[in-house]
Amino acid sequence: MLTPMDIHNKDFKRSFRGYNEDEIDDFLDQVVNDYEKLFRDNDRLKEELERARKDNEQYQQLEQNLKDTLLVAQKTAEEVTSNARQNAEELRENTAKECQNMRHEAEMQAKKQLDDAAAKVRSIVAEYDRLVREKNQFLRKVKVTMESELAVINETLRVLPDPEAAERQAEQQKQAAAQQTAEEPQVTEQAAAEEAEEKDKASEEKE
Repeated sequence: MLTPMDIHNKDFKRSFRGYNEDEIDDFLDQVVNDYEKLFRDNDRLKEELERARKDNEQYQQLEQNLKDTLLVAQKTAEEVTSNARQNAEELRENTAKECQNMRHEAEMQAKKQLDDAAAKVRSIVAEYDRLVREKNQFLRKVKVTMESELAVINETLRVLPDPEAAERQAEQQKQAAAQQTAEEPQVTEQAAAEEAEEKDKASEEKE
């Protein structure tokens, strides 16, 4: 491929009826300039193409890396999902077993507490019944003792002389006499009134 320098250094043979050298030189200079510009553009495009090719290779490598990463991520996700599902199933089974064991233990503990509570209630009832029995026995003994003491007191009062009895009897007789004395004037006045009334009736009958 010709370079701008090759065109610039090109020599043409002279002839008798040749072209004007100045026009040829001007034209060649213009060609050299245009060709040099095209040459530089071609080099630039080659460099850009090379960079694009390298970038494309990098992009392709990056794409492949992304695909590989996605495959690994997908495989990892599937493994994680599978492990999580397996762990969840194991956890569910273990939880169910633990719940069953806890429920069984809770039932046993509740039964033991109920049995203990029932035993305490029975013990309290028995103790209460014992106390009631002892209280009744004690009260009956106290009653018998008090009745015996009261009988002895009554018998002693009956046997012993009562100095106050004569005084009470005399006082009662005195009160009875006073009451009779107070009632006698009322009886006399009433009898006189009745006698006067009878006399008045007799006088009226005679008339």
